[in-house]
Amino acid sequence: MQNRYLTLSSVIAATAALTACGGSSSSSSSDDAPAATVYMDTGWSAGSDELVGLTYPQGATDGALVALKRSDNGDGTFSHSLMLAESGSKEFSDSGITLERDYYRDVLALPVTVTVDGEELDTVIVATCGYDEAGVPDGAEVSGGGVSAQIAAEDLPDAAALEFYVAGTDISASINLSDDAVLYSCYSLGGLMVSDTADKGGSEYEVDFWVSGAGSEGRGFVFGAGIDFDYSVAEISYASASLESSFPSVGAVDNGDDDLIMTVNDEGDTLLYDYESGEFILETAGNIFTSATDNGAEILDIAVSGDDLFAVSADEGLAGGDFSGEEFVLLSGGDFEHCVDALAVNGTTLWCHDATDEGKLIEFTAPDVPQSEVEETLPVAAAMLKSDSLGEQIKAELEGAGAEVEVK
Repeated sequence: MQNRYLTLSSVIAATAALTACGGSSSSSSSDDAPAATVYMDTGWSAGSDELVGLTYPQGATDGALVALKRSDNGDGTFSHSLMLAESGSKEFSDSGITLERDYYRDVLALPVTVTVDGEELDTVIVATCGYDEAGVPDGAEVSGGGVSAQIAAEDLPDAAALEFYVAGTDISASINLSDDAVLYSCYSLGGLMVSDTADKGGSEYEVDFWVSGAGSEGRGFVFGAGIDFDYSVAEISYASASLESSFPSVGAVDNGDDDLIMTVNDEGDTLLYDYESGEFILETAGNIFTSATDNGAEILDIAVSGDDLFAVSADEGLAGGDFSGEEFVLLSGGDFEHCVDALAVNGTTLWCHDATDEGKLIEFTAPDVPQSEVEETLPVAAAMLKSDSLGEQIKAELEGAGAEVEVK
């Protein structure tokens, strides 16, 4: 792969802050008004359906939310639907894209305008990850560091594949994640970075991102993946992926200052790792969402809004990153307390799945993440000055009380 994704600048959508949804996320009905007040899937089947991916097309203006739904067929198999919800209707409907693997997880989307059969179409390129063996986010037991540890060598599943689709067209591409290391199940896609080659005389978007998952011997792997989309002829002209790093257990991935950050659940701790610095920058003992102390949280999705980091898991709650205190903190004071499964972000507006009303999304303005006050260590000279000043103050107070004091 052309390892260009480390130097690309992100395309950031400029958006106005929206007000939080209040209690509307769990009480509105599409029959009460011409348009729904919250995003919803009217075909949702409680207990059978699961939201395994959610994203807002990066850089879009008034764009459609993209969701990935998994449905239990009742016979031990699952089917998956890529769905779109326009901002006007706020109702998810099937995109018409056919997904054929046994499992899929997470989505990313980029808005594009293409001409197909002489007609101009405003649509999105959608990236998702398909695989055949259940992973940790799908409920597989962690053993030996992750999924696939128990799979016999002669019975290994096919490598996971990244799949790309242009909604509303038959344009698609796919790549197997098996360069240098094999990825058997997916966990997270994140950190979409985009560069337009128009300023160099080209007509392509160079699109790069990260993908994490589990591979051989139960290890977690992170790949750098990318495609080139030629918008002049409406085709995906290049697609590739290469191994970036490996960990005992890797969760959600995203960008932090155009750098890879990833969550890790290891030895009972919930951690956030910064790839460039090579350090764990957040560390919380146990599960921040449940207060359980025997194991860390399996964070399913993270989102960056401004200087704040947010995270969700399969358990209710929204966590934030306290970078001063170097730990995850559980946030309170809004409907986001009921967040589960997945996050999408557009500027300061975020969406998550509503645990109290399946098939609907909670929309909220990014809350402030409290940062711990950190006592600064004074230089030696400043500490001495502070000490002298304190001595003079004590001397004055004692002398004012009638005592004779000699300060040496």
